[in-house]
Amino acid sequence: MNTIYVEKLNALEASMISYMKEAEPSYGHDDVNKCVDILKEYLQKISESKSKVEGEEIVESTVISMNRLNEKCDYGLIETGEREQIADIIISAAADKGYTTLEEDITEEWREW
Repeated sequence: MNTIYVEKLNALEASMISYMKEAEPSYGHDDVNKCVDILKEYLQKISESKSKVEGEEIVESTVISMNRLNEKCDYGLIETGEREQIADIIISAAADKGYTTLEEDITEEWREW
């Protein structure tokens, strides 16, 4: 995995865990791990994808998985800061493949967070 994405995933995870120490959120370590795992799986699949159509299907599936996880956490897992970080990871990886631009929010169609 590209070191830039490792750094972005680490920053996201650190942000979520830091918030857990300051407050009593509706999510726990397992939920944070699941969020990171969903994004790692996305990065693997998008890097192996062969077409824009396949890439869009991977984005859709990933966003829906994140929606479900956030719903399970009473919509508290993905707040504004996390939303920006997650969208950045998804959009950047798709842009790296040439499927979109960094300016286009390809998550918006399915995103509930």
